Amino acid sequence: MAVIKAKADKVVSIALAIMEKNLVSPLLSFRIPDAGAVFNGAKNDTVTLKVGGLRAVARDYEWRTRTNPIVMDDIEGEGGMAFKLDRHVVSATGLTLEQLTLDEISMIEDVVGPQAVAVAGKLEAHVLAKFAAIPWKREVPTFTAADDPFLVSAEAKRLLDMDKVAPASGRAYLIGSNVGAAWRTSDRLSKYDSTGQEGTPALRDAIIGRLNGSPVVESLDVDPNFAWYGHTSALAVANVAPVVPGGAKTGTRGISRLGFAGTWIIDYDPNFARDRSLFHAFAGMTDIRDERDANGDLLDPTGDGYAEAKNVRGVKMTFNAGTNGGAVFPPADPTP
Repeated sequence: MAVIKAKADKVVSIALAIMEKNLVSPLLSFRIPDAGAVFNGAKNDTVTLKVGGLRAVARDYEWRTRTNPIVMDDIEGEGGMAFKLDRHVVSATGLTLEQLTLDEISMIEDVVGPQAVAVAGKLEAHVLAKFAAIPWKREVPTFTAADDPFLVSAEAKRLLDMDKVAPASGRAYLIGSNVGAAWRTSDRLSKYDSTGQEGTPALRDAIIGRLNGSPVVESLDVDPNFAWYGHTSALAVANVAPVVPGGAKTGTRGISRLGFAGTWIIDYDPNFARDRSLFHAFAGMTDIRDERDANGDLLDPTGDGYAEAKNVRGVKMTFNAGTNGGAVFPPADPTP
């Protein structure tokens, strides 16, 4: 028996498809296109994300007389956010001489496949941790299983609309399992037709319905009482495939259909007489804090006071599971 080999380019393409299939939360964020080219040569692995919101001035001009010059106004309101590539997600495993000689191993199914799933899980954890740490400007008052999900979602939508930064398309809910259980018991959750929708199998499976026109995504990897409503532009994610080093026996890098990148290599470790399989990716993420003052100017247009600004592209929603701990059978306790 021996290892069932596969071509390196085939391995990485299948691995990326497996990784992509298992991702949910990174698809609820904005992905920087062609991140490898964007970060190539960037000082301190940091680039500046341009934040929109340019503002011009319109004035009335005199009719027919033309006795005064037209008033010139500056275009204002633009700013930028520092974005750093600072995570190296790695899954490595050894293949001993005994395994390579005596065991029948499929490189894709038994080695690289599980590694791709592990890398996807780590990326997912990074994004969810970032979501949980974002300082949101607006928050829906605490709600319970007894509250109408439609009214809760309508309030979240109202709060998000106040800052006029996120269009209706691209909005979604991200909720934990207790919130999902409570909302499933309501007839307010409309059916979600995934036909023709962009995304991954994991994302489509995580969508439990729609509220106020936006998909409701349930994640088992967030706090059961977590709830959020917002636009994909609230969080930016970059993912870059590392180069294949010259010392690798074989390897290749690639990018998936939805823009996720990774690299797979095989090298030899003479200290332990074994091959090493490595699937890895570079990543970075930052939330877009473009809170503005009464004049419409960014609170921090240069990024120096970034931590003082709030994120206006999403709304925090706090769920109180009550004394029943989130259980809906028997029916949820209406008292907090």
